[in-house]
Amino acid sequence: MKNFLLRIKKQLILGFSRRSGRNFFGRKTVFTQGGGKKYKRRLIDYKRIIPFNFILLSIEKQLRNTAHVGLICYENGLFSYILLSDLHRITNCLYNGFTNSFKVGSSSFLMNIPAGNFVHHVEQNPGCGATLVRSAGASSFIISKDINSVFLKMNSGWLLKFSKLAVAIGGAASNSDHFITRIKSAGMKRHLGFKPRVRGVAMNPRDHAHGGGEGRSSPPVAHKTPYGKLTKVPTNRSKMYRKKKRLFKIF
Repeated sequence: MKNFLLRIKKQLILGFSRRSGRNFFGRKTVFTQGGGKKYKRRLIDYKRIIPFNFILLSIEKQLRNTAHVGLICYENGLFSYILLSDLHRITNCLYNGFTNSFKVGSSSFLMNIPAGNFVHHVEQNPGCGATLVRSAGASSFIISKDINSVFLKMNSGWLLKFSKLAVAIGGAASNSDHFITRIKSAGMKRHLGFKPRVRGVAMNPRDHAHGGGEGRSSPPVAHKTPYGKLTKVPTNRSKMYRKKKRLFKIF
């Protein structure tokens, strides 16, 4: 049985090339990213549309996912990786489909989940896979429902509107104790793929627009990027976005 599971896992685990803060030209655009531990990516099912019961075989940890990942087996013999909820345990049998019954850990349409429940693994657009509320211990609260939409209160306090055909999972995401984890050393931070940030005024003139000068010098009044373009300047677009989002804030 152990060898069989290892063969299944090999088919669901793929290698990939990192971007490490680089654009499609291969040039560095984010100077605080790079390095980190090498790892392979598991093929996680974010859509959860296979309408069969499944059983949880193993609980695993993936470096770039704060929530735990689980290997499941469906009734029809298919294997897949999913993001686990906080109540998932090995050998748990749950349903993966769109029934009218609601159960914590099973996927369902938002219109089938009663108001007043917590959900995670939420689809922003129906059929595109979950993109929101996927981190460890995260959950959103169903406030109310409309004819065509469902209103969710996010952890940030925003009230967002979703389609009633969007898929979500009941309960909170797994590994709720992740916030207790402390980064105890600089090496641990580098292990996660972060590089140290260096001030522009501490660089040479060829490396940054703020660099150079005799001894210590303050940055100029007009802040610039390493490429010499103006930065830290608010734009009209950002002001309009903040004003629009404020209309949906719950106080």
